Amino acid sequence: MPLFCRLLPLCLVVVMLPFRSIQAASLTVLTSFSETPVRAVIDGFSEQYPEIRVEVIYRRTTPSLRLLTEADAPPVDIIMSSSPTFFNTLDKAGLLAPLPNATIPPDWLNPHTLGLSNKVAVVGYSSSGIMYNRRYLTKYQLPLPTTWQQLASPVFMGHVMMSSPSQSGTTHMMVESVLQQYGWEQGWALLMRLGSNLSAITARSFGVSDGITRGLAGAGLVIDSYAFNSQVRFDHVGFNIMPDSVILPTYLGVTRSSANPANGALFIQYLLSARGQAIIGTPGMAKATLSQPALARQTRYVTDKALLYRRAGLLKALFEQTIIQQMPRLKMTWQGINGADTQQEPWRIKLLEQARRKASMPPLNEQQAQDPALLALFDGMYDREQGNPQAERVMHQWRQVMEGRLNEAQRLVEQAVKP
Repeated sequence: MPLFCRLLPLCLVVVMLPFRSIQAASLTVLTSFSETPVRAVIDGFSEQYPEIRVEVIYRRTTPSLRLLTEADAPPVDIIMSSSPTFFNTLDKAGLLAPLPNATIPPDWLNPHTLGLSNKVAVVGYSSSGIMYNRRYLTKYQLPLPTTWQQLASPVFMGHVMMSSPSQSGTTHMMVESVLQQYGWEQGWALLMRLGSNLSAITARSFGVSDGITRGLAGAGLVIDSYAFNSQVRFDHVGFNIMPDSVILPTYLGVTRSSANPANGALFIQYLLSARGQAIIGTPGMAKATLSQPALARQTRYVTDKALLYRRAGLLKALFEQTIIQQMPRLKMTWQGINGADTQQEPWRIKLLEQARRKASMPPLNEQQAQDPALLALFDGMYDREQGNPQAERVMHQWRQVMEGRLNEAQRLVEQAVKP
């Protein structure tokens, strides 16, 4: 018997109720994952426990939170997602119930987890990277992309897809990892160059993998499981894990309002069993299991979770105003910068460098982004139905600053290339 299976009873103790008490019960799962990976898990659980009727609700993280707080919302027993900010918000709102007993992730995965072992179970994990379409790359004579810098290079202009941090918890984690690894100034410069290369921003993170598979773009940022599921069906799809990829554990929690907490505990127990872990690691769910440490151990980057939670709302709003709302202007500006002929004349080179700095600079610096009052203004903004008028005014100011800087960058490019 594998060591993991022998140790499992020591890591998880689930209160098991008599069979009669769960025989006619149901289980409702709310998840931010797409249907393909979740279906593999649900089918396996239903095969082992056919007496439990399972329903699944698919929502992005923000609509999920709204659903859980609505008075007439459908009952939810289990929440499944890879977004630590989502579960952190749920915990702060008192929406998570204590598990029958704490689940303890392996030591090698623990640095990448939430730390809420009494309320959240970890059943597997993913990495992030670049998914690409080989046929598309060949058609447009593009190189195989392996880094953020490559995706942000001029050669990939118009050939990249990604989701938005405000729509996708996994995309939020990837964007945050750029800022934490490269620093505020260089990180935003990289993100803004990448933004100028985007052909589309998808509403869901799995929309990126779908779009790349269909040839709507050459490459995009995804978690590995979406790429692996596409690779099973299409041989023209490839995937490269980025250096120091962010590790994204798969979390499960039982809602405080659950009418079937015993079934929720049983579902977690199943996914931590040898049979459940086999499904976690095979096509469908396509996650690394808790007995596969290699991927997590080779990743040096560990997210500063306190920083992640503190500026989550601000980062989402800033990405929206700096990149998504400015995409046409951003593309035009960088197209001019990338295509400018300086004729190797120093004065033209200097003007072009000034244009690059203008087009790479977010509307607030790192010190401003640490202002507690500003952070409080955006804290939880994407969790609420109603907007915040004061935050809206600040975002309007950001848009004006960005428009001004991009206009100035275009003016500098025009000066640099004039006869």
